[in-house]
Amino acid sequence: MAENHHAPPPAALSDLYDQWKNHHLINAAAANENPTLPETLYDFPLEPELNRLYRLSPPPPTSDVYSISPAHGGGGGSILRMRVQSAARGIYMQPEDYPVNLGLLSVNGVSDYNLGIANNNRRRFTEYDYVNSRMSNYTTMLSSTFGIHEPASKFSLMLQCLRGNNILLMAKDQYGRQLLQRKLEEGSPAEIELIFAEIKDHVGELMMDQSGSYFVKKLFEVCDQEQMTVLLLLVIGDELNLVPICLDNHGSRAMLKLLEHLRTREQRSLLMSVLRRIVVPLTRNTNGHNVIQHCFKLFSTDDNKHILNVVADNCLSIATDKNGCCILQQCLAHSHGQARDCLMAKITANALVLSQDPYGNYVVQYIVGLKIPHVAAKLVAKLAGNYVLLSVNKYGSNVVEKCLIELDQHLSLPIVEEIINSPYFLMVLQDPYGNYVAQSALKICKPSLWKEGSCKDQVE
Repeated sequence: MAENHHAPPPAALSDLYDQWKNHHLINAAAANENPTLPETLYDFPLEPELNRLYRLSPPPPTSDVYSISPAHGGGGGSILRMRVQSAARGIYMQPEDYPVNLGLLSVNGVSDYNLGIANNNRRRFTEYDYVNSRMSNYTTMLSSTFGIHEPASKFSLMLQCLRGNNILLMAKDQYGRQLLQRKLEEGSPAEIELIFAEIKDHVGELMMDQSGSYFVKKLFEVCDQEQMTVLLLLVIGDELNLVPICLDNHGSRAMLKLLEHLRTREQRSLLMSVLRRIVVPLTRNTNGHNVIQHCFKLFSTDDNKHILNVVADNCLSIATDKNGCCILQQCLAHSHGQARDCLMAKITANALVLSQDPYGNYVVQYIVGLKIPHVAAKLVAKLAGNYVLLSVNKYGSNVVEKCLIELDQHLSLPIVEEIINSPYFLMVLQDPYGNYVAQSALKICKPSLWKEGSCKDQVE
């Protein structure tokens, strides 16, 4: 007589059959295979299936959060029965690469449409939920089938479950990235290496993600220098992606953390070889400006020389920008030697234009305030013949006053003489900006100059 394959298994073998079936499904999912549809599914009594699903499902939520009133169809347990049946079918009818137990999340009221009915607040399914429910199934399977009650490393097993895009999704989830961050702090080198290997190709994407940026910053803290070099190469490998990272609110903060963990000269050289090609757009953005400024704080002048040279070559366009003028001052403050001399020479050569600019005048004033004799002498000579024009200019008048107040008299007196000997001196006195220049000029005039009558005659 032919064997009937559609008959349910004997009651004595029911538990063993359940264990085999669970083990079979998990192995099939791990091998990226679509679990086959058992022909005996619809022949099983409902009660054994209910018992099996209750054993595999996560603990039931508290009633005060997940309770459903009869008004929503919850009376008599009919909704629960329908969900269990649906979940049972969902286990076997799921597509390839579908989480093996995702259907179980609807058991006991754990579903996105069932939460927060009172205030219409829907709960989004996260990888954190997936991890908890999946680990519950794996732990049950290991305990019942193999007699393993405490896996050696529950998190390591979870990581194996999540290999692929799932770790990336966890890193972008608020709760998932917190779980990964804890493992980065407490995990073994092998576990850290596993996480590193799974997300390294997506580091640029994570740096610009709100949750992912926090995870990446923690990753930078625990990586060794070899891993940091790999991450650095992946970040700077494409300039088209590096610029958005440096200009992004989250990406720029992650970039600052990356800079802080570049320990070797080779790493800094790699960074500068790419960063110098995108310096100009970075200097004109608040976030990009912070990245450049961080380089000045962390690295030596020799490391930053390529950035300084690019800034010097573009000093006019950079100095006339709101953020750029701040970068130029930072360049002067954190540089020395030939790189600094080159930068000051470029600024001095454009001093007349910069002095009349809303932002450029601050750069010229900064150089005057450094009180470097040979630089100040060149600057005064460069502006000679234009002090009257600058005195009646809203921004240029600030530069002239700075020169009169900060510089030695052998440099400031020629400026005074040029102004008071000009046929437009009266216009300077009557101008709202020039009047302040005239007052500063009168304060520094030598008594002998007044005795000679030069200043006094012009004022009268």
